[in-house]
Parts: sequence; structure tokens; C-alpha cells
Amino acid sequence: MLDIENPNELLKELREKFLRLHNRFLAVAMDYKYYINPNISDNEIYKLRDNVIFRLQSARFHFELLLQHHNYVEYNIKEIHTSQIPILNGGIELQMYQMQATEEIYSLFDSLIYHLCSNFDYLFRLINFIHGETELAQPKWNLFKSDKNIKKNIYCSKELIDALDILDQKFVYPLIKHRSFLIHNEHAVGGHQIFLNDLKTRFLVTETLINHFPELTIEFGEEEMSISFVAKWLIDKTFETITEVLFEVRDDIIRNRKQVQPIFFSLGPNNTMQSTSVHYWGERNHI
Repeated sequence: MLDIENPNELLKELREKFLRLHNRFLAVAMDYKYYINPNISDNEIYKLRDNVIFRLQSARFHFELLLQHHNYVEYNIKEIHTSQIPILNGGIELQMYQMQATEEIYSLFDSLIYHLCSNFDYLFRLINFIHGETELAQPKWNLFKSDKNIKKNIYCSKELIDALDILDQKFVYPLIKHRSFLIHNEHAVGGHQIFLNDLKTRFLVTETLINHFPELTIEFGEEEMSISFVAKWLIDKTFETITEVLFEVRDDIIRNRKQVQPIFFSLGPNNTMQSTSVHYWGERNHI
């Protein structure tokens, strides 16, 4: 079964990835101020940027809660299994606790899905603001491919539409589809396995989720996967997708730059002016 083997190492890696992504959000705001609007009293770009960062932090926090609660559940199951009271050892208390714990784990996983989805709605609000044509009161991610935007590019540029569409088909649309299923159809709770040799407990990913994410099968075949493993995969894919979006937004800002006099800048080769963002972007393929 595919599962998380070293949670502490994984969380350290996740914190490093989050820091790189955080820096890229800082860089987007810097580029907006350098190329589009240097007005020092206009702070809207920072508010919108921080909204997305907050959602990313919330998703990471829920993932950590999922791992912590999994450890807590596993400890309790071991305690019940090793109990010297026959009626408790493998009896009704264990069955009831397993049912309760399974629902709690999947509840946390669902919350993670909601936060990951919200990231993309918040992100499109940032994109829409930077584009500066028609600002949406309630922006949603999938409005980039609305007929009105495709015909007139009022919410984001034509170049961004093509780039976002590729990312949407690969990951964002399946994510939104799964969230919609959880909200409008039914809650999805998978099974669990207890390995008697070491009393390790694994909560299994649901068939519904696997069907909504064809990439899982492409990457891992028919192997069984734990919910923790898939949660980490979803966060990685979210970070990867948002990184691609941010680099596309950077290119779009430069394409549509205004004739402005930036207040903050760095000195580049031969004392040329450049955006201070150069110190924050990093390598595009380093997620």
C-alpha cells in the first residue's frame, strides 16, 4: 500500500515548498507594482495576495491535523487491542471507535479539499485584479473560460486563458468536480485496514476520488493508496499548479506592462533597473 512513511520529514519538505510558493506570491505583487501600478498608497494587490496565502496556510494546517489525528487514532486502537479485558479486545468498543475514527479522518480530508479548491477561486481574483479590465465582484476560477471572457478577454488576457485551460484540465477541474460531489451528492467515506503484526492503521482512498483524478491511476497504477498519501499528492499538485499559474501571470504582467516610473527596484547588469522580484522567483521547475 502507498502510504506516508516518514511524516516528520514530509512536513519539513512541505514547509520548504510553502516558503518557496510564499516568496513567489511576494514576487507577483512586486512585479505588479513595478510594471503596472507603482502607486504606494494602493494596497489592494497585497490584500488579494495575502488572501491566497491564507488559504494555502489553511490547507497545510488541515493536512497536519489529518496526520496528527491519524496518529491519535492509531494510538487508541493499539490501546484497545492490547487491553486485557476480553469484552474490549476486538469487541464492540473497537468496532464503534473504528467507525467514529474513520468518519473523523474523512471529515478532515474533506476540509482539506475545500481549502485547496478555494485557493483557485482566490487566485483567479488576483489574476482578474491584475488584468484590470472588468473587476469581478465574485470571481470564480472557471470564469476564465466563460464565453464572455473568451470573446472579449475582460477577466484575463487571451494568453492566460490558454495557459489556465491546460492546468484546469489536468488538475483543477477534477479537484472542483470532487468538491462539488462532496457538497451536492454525498459524503465519501472509505474503508480502513489494521495490520495485526504492528497494529498500524491505514485509511483507504475512495473509488470516487480515484475516478475523479485519472492522474492518480496514471502515476500509481492499481496500487492501494492511503488517504494520507493522496492528501499529500493533492497538496503537491496544488503547489505545482499554482506555481505554474504564478509564472504565467508574471509573463502576462510583463507583456502588458504600463509606462510607469517604479518606486522600488533593484539594479541589474550595467546598473539597469529591474524588478525586486528577481530575488524571490527562484527556478520555475523547483516547486
